[in-house]
Amino acid sequence: MSAEDRDARPGGGSVVGAQTISRAFAVLHLFREHRGDLGVGVISKELGLNVSTTHRIVRALVSEGYLAQNEDSERYYLGTGALLLGQAAHRNFGLDVVYPVLQHVAASTGESVNLGVLSGATAVVVERIESAEPLRFTQPPGTRVPLHASSMGKVLLAFNGETEQRVLRGVKRMERLTPNTFATPKELRSELEHTRARGWSIDNEELTLGVRCVGAPICDGGGIARAAIAIQAPAVRVPDERFDELGPVAMRAAKEISALLPPGHTF
Repeated sequence: MSAEDRDARPGGGSVVGAQTISRAFAVLHLFREHRGDLGVGVISKELGLNVSTTHRIVRALVSEGYLAQNEDSERYYLGTGALLLGQAAHRNFGLDVVYPVLQHVAASTGESVNLGVLSGATAVVVERIESAEPLRFTQPPGTRVPLHASSMGKVLLAFNGETEQRVLRGVKRMERLTPNTFATPKELRSELEHTRARGWSIDNEELTLGVRCVGAPICDGGGIARAAIAIQAPAVRVPDERFDELGPVAMRAAKEISALLPPGHTF
């Protein structure tokens, strides 16, 4: 008897319901990560589901408008339901207000700009403006980055004491992703002190070798960081002295965004 059959026995309704919802989200996440249409066979293989289960989930998502089918190829793509949900999230996050500021930063610096929010022990990218330069670092929306090794993460720690305590409490070492990563709480706390003093953070190839970034906090009325922006560029375009150019740009943009958002706004 398969795990799916066992979960379908009497009394397993709540398990089946939760599992079905989880699988439906997994299907939608797959479309977020892949460009273009996907067939049932590919979805089934990627998620480790049998084909009949995948068919049921896909049909349910089609009936609700979250997926649609290409009649010629019989493959599936995100439907209007997903589009409308994304637009609602865009409005709720205040991205219609934030986007022009990010565009201005990208245009004035020539570099890529991210907006990220706190999500557990990571920062997740929710908006992105790509540099027009052929050599650039890509970090699409949905990307999660560790707080201790990213410019966005470090300002979310430095300007949110509750998060700093929660993330570092009881931790002895953190993952060293590159030779430059701050891997102990003592090292990181010292770096966070420098970040608070400057008002903006530096990622000196701490997450990815060859990529340098600056970050600045987007704060609520109480001065608590709720989101962050980051300017990212290949290290060859960011010599040490350019940190002092880009950092204040990020900080001014973050303060502008903080002022534009309505009182009580949460990300």
